[in-house]
Amino acid sequence: MNMLAALVSAALLPLPSHATLVADQAQFRQLSEQALAQTQTMWWSDADGWYRDRRSEPTVATMWSSYPLLELTAAIAIADPTQANKDFVDETFMLAEKFWDPTIDGTGGISWQFGLRGTGIAYYDDAGWWAVSYLDAYRATGNTRWLWDAGRALAYIDRYGWDPVDGGMWWDGGHSHKTSEPLAAAALVAATLYHIQHRAYYLKLATKYISWADAYTRNPSQGDLYGRSATDGTVMDYVEGMMIDAHVQLCEATKQQSWCDQAEQLANASIQQFPLMADWAPETDVVYLRSMLDLYAEDGNPEWYALAYDNAVRAEQNAGGGPGLWAHSWDGTYADSEALFTQTATPELFAWLAATSPPAG
Repeated sequence: MNMLAALVSAALLPLPSHATLVADQAQFRQLSEQALAQTQTMWWSDADGWYRDRRSEPTVATMWSSYPLLELTAAIAIADPTQANKDFVDETFMLAEKFWDPTIDGTGGISWQFGLRGTGIAYYDDAGWWAVSYLDAYRATGNTRWLWDAGRALAYIDRYGWDPVDGGMWWDGGHSHKTSEPLAAAALVAATLYHIQHRAYYLKLATKYISWADAYTRNPSQGDLYGRSATDGTVMDYVEGMMIDAHVQLCEATKQQSWCDQAEQLANASIQQFPLMADWAPETDVVYLRSMLDLYAEDGNPEWYALAYDNAVRAEQNAGGGPGLWAHSWDGTYADSEALFTQTATPELFAWLAATSPPAG
């Protein structure tokens, strides 16, 4: 074990026995399934044919609010691949295609809110979240329609979000500023599509995004992690998570160890930069921790698993708001308990742990 891994081990709680981890895995699955059932009961809107943004208000959910719900739905089916769970993924993601607005930019793009048409308002990070979730829907069901959806979202992001002159990804259709959230999401989507379909086009896109980020956004004062843009060095855990996962996907697809080495370097830098007990927000921290589970599945390092596991145990102890409800942050402090993303982000973490085989010992 290297020095950094030893320091992480000392800071994290020792993992329990394999038998306990397997029992906890089953418990995490049960909690995630219970939460999804409660979400359907308490957030669903018959009038809109989708979920409400906030439990007691009529506004239909935004893309950002819906993202943890979509991921929770897919992760449950990956963890517990019953036909009923897979059918529910297909039903949910078929409905979620209504985030696609065929009027945006003349060729179609992702609307910021379910069912909107003709607003002309586009956010490329929203398109990235949507595409990532569709890749997980494919993983859960094998339905190739979801690959097509992810691919059209990626083509949209690259066509309108990427700056072909100076590089970098715009945040919105008005090109107000560039930021790393859509760039990291697009890199992950392109890398994953290449891993699945082995089309050179996707490898070209993934390496284009990562190479530009390597050249212009690395912040040496913060662990050489990816900053928000070429002019803003702010580092964010869910951006690092998506970039870690993009490298993992390229490592597995190309069989080039250098991609895995880079993923591990980013993960090591991230655990030095961000609190081991994640304290930003459940809806962002779960993206980061899910990437650590994906890295663990690739390299077998139990430290990455332990990071996600310890945070899940802490969340189970502190974030509950009643049977099937998750109303608080993982330290028990205030969160927006009415929000769809608060209700679904914590059980999403549980579901990803349920979908990941724990260390043997």
